[in-house]
Amino acid sequence: MHLRTPALLLLACLGAQLVAAEIAAEGIMLPFFDATGRRTHALRAERGTLRGPLQTLTGAELVYFSADEPNRIVQRVQADTATWDTANETLTSDGHVTVTTDFNRLSGEGFDFSMATSLIRIHRAFTLENTELKLTSDRAVIELAPDRADRAGRGVRGSDVKRCEAQGNLVVTVLPTARKEYPCDQAFSAIAIYDGETQTIELPQPTRTLKRGSEGRIGHFKFDLRVPAAPQK
Repeated sequence: MHLRTPALLLLACLGAQLVAAEIAAEGIMLPFFDATGRRTHALRAERGTLRGPLQTLTGAELVYFSADEPNRIVQRVQADTATWDTANETLTSDGHVTVTTDFNRLSGEGFDFSMATSLIRIHRAFTLENTELKLTSDRAVIELAPDRADRAGRGVRGSDVKRCEAQGNLVVTVLPTARKEYPCDQAFSAIAIYDGETQTIELPQPTRTLKRGSEGRIGHFKFDLRVPAAPQK
């Protein structure tokens, strides 16, 4: 059976009656709302096939909207193909995935995402990149949190991921586009933690560094990516 429909919700409602059937659809959209009725995020896809509770999606995209500007997308998760589990509200794939925010582009191979926890687990070949630096590692866990409170209880808008922990064969490289000077050109360690609130990357374990060809070692290292505002003339 093939349908043209703007909503996954229709397919989800029919799923219980069509356990043995397979339904294909184009132009798929499943919106999510908070307790006040505001649309917070949406799952979209170019095409999808429903069989039981599982929906195989092509051109899948999960987008989060700004709290202040309801139609502005502040975080975007994109995958060429993915499987949406309606019952558990999870999105999984063995292929490429990209997470784009106002500040960073994060990507990798193979992922699983849970709507309940807002966690994306990148299984292989992880990269985080912005204008300042590029971080690569074997794997990572990304926490999306578009609307949240900071440590002082103030509201923080979701222009970036809340947190990202990268592990395994970790390398941080300062890029030629960096707008400030950093203590090293490269850093090598086992783990790095990116904090979207403070825009810092912390390397809590012993780290090897390179600065203009000179090698150093340090027990704890932190990159502060915030660029001071230019003085007013």
